[in-house]
Amino acid sequence: MKIKIKSPKIIHKLIKISRAHKAITAVAAAIAVFAIYTGIKAMSGGSAAAQYAVTNAYRGNVIVSVSATGQVSASNEAEVKPKVSGDVIWVGIQNGDEVKRGQALVRLDDTDARKNVASSEISLEEAKLNFQRDSAQSPIDYQNKIKSLEDAKNSLSNEYNDALNAISSAFLDWPAIMTGIEDVLYGDDLGRNSGQWNVSVYKGMSESEKGKDTIAMFADIAERDYKESRAEYDSGFEIFKTITRNAPGADIENLLSKAADASNMIAQAVKSEKNLLDTVVDIAGQEKRTVGSYITSSQTSLGNYLGIANSKVSSLLSAESALESAKDAVIDIENNLMILKINNPTGVNPISLQIEQNSIKQKETSLTDLKAELAYYTVYAPFSGIAAKVNVKKSDSVSSGTSLITLISGEKIIEVSLNEIDAANVAVGQKAMISFDAVDGLTAAGEVEEIDSVGTVSQGVVTYSAKIGFSSDNDKIKPGMSASVSIITNMASDAIIVPSSAVKSQGDSYYVEMFEMPQATSTTLQTLTSSVPVVRRTVETGLSNDMETQIISGLEEGDEVITRMVDSSAAGTASAQKQQTTGIFGVGGTGGTRVLR
Repeated sequence: MKIKIKSPKIIHKLIKISRAHKAITAVAAAIAVFAIYTGIKAMSGGSAAAQYAVTNAYRGNVIVSVSATGQVSASNEAEVKPKVSGDVIWVGIQNGDEVKRGQALVRLDDTDARKNVASSEISLEEAKLNFQRDSAQSPIDYQNKIKSLEDAKNSLSNEYNDALNAISSAFLDWPAIMTGIEDVLYGDDLGRNSGQWNVSVYKGMSESEKGKDTIAMFADIAERDYKESRAEYDSGFEIFKTITRNAPGADIENLLSKAADASNMIAQAVKSEKNLLDTVVDIAGQEKRTVGSYITSSQTSLGNYLGIANSKVSSLLSAESALESAKDAVIDIENNLMILKINNPTGVNPISLQIEQNSIKQKETSLTDLKAELAYYTVYAPFSGIAAKVNVKKSDSVSSGTSLITLISGEKIIEVSLNEIDAANVAVGQKAMISFDAVDGLTAAGEVEEIDSVGTVSQGVVTYSAKIGFSSDNDKIKPGMSASVSIITNMASDAIIVPSSAVKSQGDSYYVEMFEMPQATSTTLQTLTSSVPVVRRTVETGLSNDMETQIISGLEEGDEVITRMVDSSAAGTASAQKQQTTGIFGVGGTGGTRVLR
């Protein structure tokens, strides 16, 4: 499309303005360019639909491997050493014998090791039986605890009733006692003619000043104790009149404590008055006098009162003790239930069972270790070769690390160095594929025969040496040649697979992007243009490498997935999504980056 400006006058005016206002002109020019571009784009029909690279999930094998390089060696010589100590009971080879990889060479006495394994098996079996028993018992115990709590609460309720009964009994008996001890002091039975209270008469019932002083002292004590008991009794009685059987437990406890205090004070008041009358009678006897019948009958009454008062003290204190015990029982059971429910909301898997489960795991680990140690008592050939030198004979005692046999291999090996991350995934016996830089197209199958248990540190970098054994009759393979090794560390067979670029992550979950309706007409990777909405489907991933990822669940064979967005016009949307999602391998996709797992 061409745009023509018809008026040259307008152009001349614009040139003049631009010369006078250069800064303003620059800004205006930028705005004009943007407006012209936008107009042209709008007139040209708008943006195109997004383009995507799509493929279908397929079934196959995902191989995870570790790559390394090294040099070919003509032979492999190793000192065969035991990992345990013991007495040699059998030697199966002689100097010069040919041996195969995995062949038994030497046996050590494993009697004690077998006993340890048998003992560990018994211990593990007992732990499992105990766990089965306790697992069956735990729900029963939990229900029993709940029942015990109900019983304890019922017992507590009964104790509150018993406490009220004891309080009621005390307040029924106390009025007669309080009236009686009041009459002993403030009645006029002895001083009716003189207008005196009895207590005043008691003070004068001696012919000597000393006797009078003694009686006066006991009289003062009796009056003090009576007044204190009267105040406590009256205070408690006011509360007692308001209490009901349905009163809160705290109110009953408060009244019980009040009643117990009043009971103690009443008992003390009775005792003090009895002491007073006993003193009056004693002094009269010393002075060869007799006392009236009122005093002797009052002595008897006070003795009866004292028995009743002491009984009430005992009853109320027992009620207090029983109530506290019942409350403690409820609290103890509630605490036990709370402990039972730690990490165990249903109560059927208490901490004790969880500890038993951990103990079983520990015993299983211990048994596995002991069985592994038992296997060490038979020493096997690490690779096929020739026994160059046999260093032991039957009945020799050897320790771990002692050289038993010098073994030379006739096969070729490749020595490679692994970093500590790769070494953690490599183990003896893993298969490997080998290619040779000098012989194009030649490959060989090998196997990891040895890997260092201790790494070598150089300039802060830790490496582990590994030996890959292989057999080949090809004369082109020479010692010292460089070789590339791919060690297969893991493999998923017959798995649902998608390209790793199709899998993205958000938080701890993974997903793929798909069209709401399948668009591709081929099952191979292709690029297509589509305006159909894209949706996410959550998947569970398994093994993955740089190219492929195993899908454990979420996709079926043949499902169409988007591997990446091709059209840059959709980059704005993709960029916005990219800030929220992350792929698993760091290369472009429709909504995220990908990070190597």
